[in-house]
Amino acid sequence: MTDKKKLFLVLMLALRIAAPGHSQSLQGRLLVSARPPQKNIVASYNKYDTGGNTSAAHDQADVYKWSAQSPYRAEGWGYFRPDGTEVPYIKRDRDLGQTFVCEGTAAKNLAAVTVRLGFGSNVVRPGMYGQNLSLQLFEVTGTPVLNTNGSDAGTGAYHGFPHDRKGKNIDPVRDDYFEGEQYKSLAVFRGYTFPGKKAFGLPDEQAGVSPDDPRLKGRYLAFRLPAASAIRLEPGKRYAFLIMIDSIGREKGFTLANNYYGSYAGGHAIRRDGNGIFPPVPARPEKNFTDPENTAALASAHFPADFEQRTHISPGTNGYPDVDTWRDMVFFIEAR
Repeated sequence: MTDKKKLFLVLMLALRIAAPGHSQSLQGRLLVSARPPQKNIVASYNKYDTGGNTSAAHDQADVYKWSAQSPYRAEGWGYFRPDGTEVPYIKRDRDLGQTFVCEGTAAKNLAAVTVRLGFGSNVVRPGMYGQNLSLQLFEVTGTPVLNTNGSDAGTGAYHGFPHDRKGKNIDPVRDDYFEGEQYKSLAVFRGYTFPGKKAFGLPDEQAGVSPDDPRLKGRYLAFRLPAASAIRLEPGKRYAFLIMIDSIGREKGFTLANNYYGSYAGGHAIRRDGNGIFPPVPARPEKNFTDPENTAALASAHFPADFEQRTHISPGTNGYPDVDTWRDMVFFIEAR
């Protein structure tokens, strides 16, 4: 990719997201529950697949997405060009969330955003307990317009499960993505802490808890806003939230329950991937991650070290390395 093209993409991303509202220093609470909230719900979706490991992740362990051999850690597949060439890249950090429409007839203040842990095999990674989280909130405008990425039944998708495009057909909808939406950041709430093991009924001293432990699956996480906050939700308007793992570290990540083919009419799942520039910069899997020839690819994979800079990256994708176009997260929006 030329420097001119990179500059163009960065400018396009900057146009898609307004400057965030100031980070809120008021302390919110993150609560674990076996049941979803029942009252004052102004938007929700509670359908989910029983497998998959769709995760928020900020893991320091670099991995090449590449099907061929590498002397370094590699897994799965890269993405494909229309001519069938597989492009290796480095697995990307990810924030996860959802767009939604506020229901009802009167404006209300946002009280909490609740999501649900997934049901796959890697629900809570070992390094996640006790780690700091943040919640970013957006107002969403514009109309989502589908981009099929040039794939159809004849070509198959260029990326997406089952990934092995050389050996299997990939449903052409897997690399579809939306264009046309703009995200105005309303606020970033910091100071949440991912629960410790005791909150899930696990003894604190049990160091070797499996990420597949059934006591983790399907639990609800409620991000409660401070009482003094004033995020006003207007009926009929579209909003979004992103859940963020604040800092990079070893084995940091957790899954969120979702439908890949969701049926929520008011929005769709969103993600913030790496440095926000698409497609991911191609990597050289025969070389070390820190090799000078992988400098751009490594930067593409990770969030900026500056947290404020990260909050300026718009949610979005262009079909590589993966998309949330058809996905809906399990979520509940409570208002006062």
